[in-house]
Amino acid sequence: MGILAYLAARARWVLVIGVFIGILLPGLAAVVRPLLVPVIVLMLSGALLRLDWAGLRAYAREPGLAAMLVGWQLLATPLLGWILLQPLDLPVGLELALLLNAAAPPILSSPVFAQLLGLDAALAFLGVVLGTLLLPLSLTLLLLVLPDLGLGVTAGPFLARVSLLIGLPFGLSLGLRRCWSEASTARLAPTIDGLNVVLLLVFAVAVMDGVAARIAQAPGVVGLWLLAACLMSAWLHLMGYGLFRWLGWRRAYSVSILSGNRNMALMMAVTAGFSGADFALYVALAQVPMYCVPLVFTPLVRRHAAA
Repeated sequence: MGILAYLAARARWVLVIGVFIGILLPGLAAVVRPLLVPVIVLMLSGALLRLDWAGLRAYAREPGLAAMLVGWQLLATPLLGWILLQPLDLPVGLELALLLNAAAPPILSSPVFAQLLGLDAALAFLGVVLGTLLLPLSLTLLLLVLPDLGLGVTAGPFLARVSLLIGLPFGLSLGLRRCWSEASTARLAPTIDGLNVVLLLVFAVAVMDGVAARIAQAPGVVGLWLLAACLMSAWLHLMGYGLFRWLGWRRAYSVSILSGNRNMALMMAVTAGFSGADFALYVALAQVPMYCVPLVFTPLVRRHAAA
């Protein structure tokens, strides 16, 4: 077994370790921070190489499901989150971070998580693409309903950046698929999965840049932010699974991954620094529950598969 296949087989532990490497080795986190965008592009390219294209085309015949998925992710969860947060006396920065968490699209690595767990990667990729491309529209609607947020979002340039971020991996994966046969792709599947694990590991380390310093300065604040991120992640995962359980357990878990793992780094870019240092801290700490998902979901998925 090669090193990449070995990492793929133990992905759930490798990812958890990666989060803490970024905290324990702040110098390394600062060094790899500039690699964030290339890593995102390569991760999505790897997910596309392993994607079940026939399954993705099948979802094109279910527009109602796509509409429900996007409506839940981009409209229902931020509105429900806002309602739930109103009675709580939370710091303003934390309340904004939680609301942006609920409004964010799924992380681009959701299809990778789904593939590692043997779930419906095609549904996960559909949710990622639609959720990311429609984010400018959903944020505009959210601002109309909740004008006190005061977020500055320029939809045109943002949509162009996101389209490039999605389109480039499409081009890379389609080019490689033309060079490889289906048999070659199947044979290389463990290697591709292992490479995606390495990329997720690099991402986890990079996004932790600056967290160690905040822990030293204000450990109580970091603890509160981490607890809030874990609770928000658990709520989103459970709600996503419960509301879409009628699709069957495999697709419900895929929706749960989409619902609970949100692209906070993208939201930080969208808000153009308005959200401040507290939100940057929350974005980093939110990776902790995200990267624990494969570890937590593995026994649950195995139990359902055995049943």
